[in-house]
Amino acid sequence: MKKVMIYAGLLVGAASLAALPLHAAPPAGKGKPSSEATNNLSVPAILVGPLGAVVCGPSDSAPSALVPPTGTPATGYEVPGSYWVQKVHKWQTQCFNAGEATAFASWGDNLSGDAKLKVGSPIRVELVLTNMTDYSGTIAEGLQGYTVIKLQPSLADRLSAYGHEAKSDPAGLWVSSPTTFPEASWLVHNQGITFSVLNTDTGVYAVQPGTNPTAEINSTGKIVYGYNLRVSAAGNYRIQFTTTPAVTLTGVDDGDLIDANNVSIDIVVIPGGGGGGGGGGRP
Repeated sequence: MKKVMIYAGLLVGAASLAALPLHAAPPAGKGKPSSEATNNLSVPAILVGPLGAVVCGPSDSAPSALVPPTGTPATGYEVPGSYWVQKVHKWQTQCFNAGEATAFASWGDNLSGDAKLKVGSPIRVELVLTNMTDYSGTIAEGLQGYTVIKLQPSLADRLSAYGHEAKSDPAGLWVSSPTTFPEASWLVHNQGITFSVLNTDTGVYAVQPGTNPTAEINSTGKIVYGYNLRVSAAGNYRIQFTTTPAVTLTGVDDGDLIDANNVSIDIVVIPGGGGGGGGGGRP
């Protein structure tokens, strides 16, 4: 097993996804946006089981239509231009429901990188599932959504606005700027996914097997499974996610692919005291 040295620290300016609890890719880049209940799903997704109030098409041959934003775009951000903004405007990517899917798993970059985390401070656990099923026979051209960017680079991720560009047509009307996402970048939602966190030194679980993470939509409009973990003892920990039988895993960006329904990553947490940001970035 590969161990990733983790030094848990204070969540200062962190990229926490304290985001949308949706009771209601290989991934495209890693970042650390925040999120709230008003975030819009922006990256095309396959729903294996319902995702709160998100309404998608019945199948890959009949995905939902792109829902463009309405209203007046906002200006005055550090990034020049006019933008449709998360928490201000409403939109939704194309998506569809499916009975099964295959996916590639990606951990939050704090778990596979050099983030400084410590005992007693929040350790952000995040996982993203990206589509690996070949839909070229039915949706060869891809699905449309929106590329959402950070509009205030000088601010902490959790404080910045996020949005996608608005343009004007020849008639002077504001229009959105959709992006066509190929199938390899679509996300997968697996209702019923579970996870656990085991202290491998003591054999005691910090999070019991069968625990459901929170399904969230982050500020860039991606589906993320998130959990704010705190541990009381330094040591070696193994985080493991388990999909339902309907979602088959083909690989993981770090750690181990245990089998077709399980991925894990080992981390080392040291004693608390001092230190910097322990927030996790989302894949």
